[in-house]
Amino acid sequence: MPYSDVTAMKIRDALGGVAITEKQMMGGLVFMIGGHMTVTVKTLKTGVEQFMFRPGKDQENKALAIAGTRPMIHGGRKMTGFLFIDADDCDEAAFDQLLKMSRDYASSLPPK
Repeated sequence: MPYSDVTAMKIRDALGGVAITEKQMMGGLVFMIGGHMTVTVKTLKTGVEQFMFRPGKDQENKALAIAGTRPMIHGGRKMTGFLFIDADDCDEAAFDQLLKMSRDYASSLPPK
């Protein structure tokens, strides 16, 4: 399975009240607000469950100060405003904070 149903439900519950779209892509499940990536969950080939959050450029340094987070590197290039954190390293406080930053950022963008 490319992602945990339990974790996907946790994200759905946390985003309750927000109009979201879900799309299977990038090897996992992407949650979008207004057509903008907000958070992704997927299980890596190693069995590690991983989140990708999108707090945006302005909140990136604050988000990267949270223990366990790391910049998103794709094709050798740092993707500004995106970060990874393994689910095992993401306690409830970190999850809530990162999801809030990502939700607020996606909600601030014009719908696609």
